[in-house]
Amino acid sequence: MAVHHGGKVGAAAKALATKTSSKASKSKAGKTLANHKAAKH
Repeated sequence: MAVHHGGKVGAAAKALATKTSSKASKSKAGKTLANHKAAKH
């Protein structure tokens, strides 16, 4: 998969990649990525 830099999707991916990010932000990031994937890929 292509690596996204910048923007909402890139931020979401970065949040998922970091082990330290909170569970709430992780689920929000996962939702953002899932929505993006569904819409754009």
